[in-house]
Amino acid sequence: MNTLRKNILLPFLFIIFTGVLWLHLQAIQEPIFFYREQQQVFLFDSAYISGIISPIGGVATLISQFLIQFFRVPFIGSLTTALIGGVSSWLFWLTLRKIHPASYLLPLAFLPILFQYLYLIKYSYHYEGLIALLFWSLALYIYSHAARRLNWAYRTSIGCLLAIGLFYTMGSIAMLFVLSGLIFDVLQKNERWYASFIPLLLLLAVGSLCVLGGCKPDYDYVFWMKDYVEYFIKLEPFHGFSWQVALLVMLLFYLSHYSDNAKTYLKALTTVALLALSGIYYTQTALHHRDKDFYTLMQMFHYIDTGQWDAIISSDDLNYNNYLHLNCLNLALSQKGIMQADLFEYPQSGILSLISTYQAHIEESFLFSQIYYHIGVTSLAYNFAFGTSVGITHGSPVMTKLLINSHLIYGYYPAAEKFISLLEKTWAYREWASSRRKFLYNDQAVENDPELGTKRKSLSSDKDLFANIIGLFDNLTIILEENPQNKAALDYLIGALLLSKDLPAIKTFVERFSGTETLPALPEPLQQAVISYAEHDPDYCRRYGVSDKTLSEFSIFKQRVLGLRHARQNVAAGIADYRNTFWYYLMLSK
Repeated sequence: MNTLRKNILLPFLFIIFTGVLWLHLQAIQEPIFFYREQQQVFLFDSAYISGIISPIGGVATLISQFLIQFFRVPFIGSLTTALIGGVSSWLFWLTLRKIHPASYLLPLAFLPILFQYLYLIKYSYHYEGLIALLFWSLALYIYSHAARRLNWAYRTSIGCLLAIGLFYTMGSIAMLFVLSGLIFDVLQKNERWYASFIPLLLLLAVGSLCVLGGCKPDYDYVFWMKDYVEYFIKLEPFHGFSWQVALLVMLLFYLSHYSDNAKTYLKALTTVALLALSGIYYTQTALHHRDKDFYTLMQMFHYIDTGQWDAIISSDDLNYNNYLHLNCLNLALSQKGIMQADLFEYPQSGILSLISTYQAHIEESFLFSQIYYHIGVTSLAYNFAFGTSVGITHGSPVMTKLLINSHLIYGYYPAAEKFISLLEKTWAYREWASSRRKFLYNDQAVENDPELGTKRKSLSSDKDLFANIIGLFDNLTIILEENPQNKAALDYLIGALLLSKDLPAIKTFVERFSGTETLPALPEPLQQAVISYAEHDPDYCRRYGVSDKTLSEFSIFKQRVLGLRHARQNVAAGIADYRNTFWYYLMLSK
């Protein structure tokens, strides 16, 4: 029975737990895996790899970035993270059972990794922390295995080698290793257990020299968790729970000696209670730390990158009170070619619904670069993309793609070639990058391309114009003068006019462009706007493209409003069926 439990049942339970973690990570954290992939450019290049592994903890960074590049594929991020956690917990369990084989405490082996998963909910916590914990559990298993078979001198030597090796390859996780190795020797009463202080003292000396020598900025980077978070994050007690609970679990396994004679059902109840408490704490804490709006935005970024416009439009997670969410929605509507007709099918909140106020966040730069590129304001798109690439430590493949396209549009072929060569060294983007080579030093190919050609035609002939100064409306007007076929620019210009409720500007626009190549026919919301400022002149309305059907609908709408006001009834509720019209928006939106 003991052999069956040891060789079959316990590994099977670990597989089950790992599977549950995978499903949970997929349901809760999938957007953060996509986002991490967009925040780095991993190159299969010897000089690049050498530069990554050179600093202390560089091997952890290399392994992290190598794995993260595959997170672009759905399910891979959650599966990889769950497998790392499962293997790490299993290795920890193999050490714990040497302290005391208390199988009913098996769920405790997952606690350190569960806290790592909670940290990963925030992008500010680096994936290197998870990789480091995996190698900590491996090093601790090797040390515990050697401690039972070798004398104190060999054991201490192995402890020193593992500590220094972990420090230089994985970073500050080495401190957890030397502490857990010391506790293991004390609990096991190994020969000359006090010799385990030698690896600790050695690490303290090496770490201090690294700080004094300028290799690390502070002691928190060599002896604590600061090595695995963004530099601007202030460490909180919560960030240390993963390490602290690992040491506590080792002590609990030792204390389980005193419960060997307990009834089997009590041990089973203990296991169930541990599973329930761990699961409840983990899920509640995960939900508490997870910013739903930010996660939705990260999911939208993945959809934008992969061109899944229908997924954005139909998403149930969009918060219509969040301007960045509305920016993503309207970008998707324009990409699908339905913005002009369906703008008011969705809640809108002024011109900021198209492009919100810039507050110098990386996420805004990413999104705005995509919007400006779409509508043909290539200069601003390039500016945001370049700033985003510089602002992210390891670059951004999505922004690099936009830089390539921008250079091709402007005809800056040497710069485009440089970035193409860069992306050709990646796993996910090399084919796309190679496909761009046909445009290098070939103006005709660029001009004939549906995407690049349209945007090149939209460039202003006035090189002294500064797109970030003249404003969105003027930008779009200039683009349409240069290229009347730019439908995306027309989408956003009409959208800006309607959402600003600027009836005089709408009148000027309609009289200037109606019936031209730019605006051969008025979309229905624009027809509704024309009636709003010329309701007493039906001939004017018809002359500028308003249909009799729309005129008739306005007459019914007006009678409805007048009737509700006369009866002193709630107008908003009474015209709720007109919610998808400009009239409703004009009357009731703030």
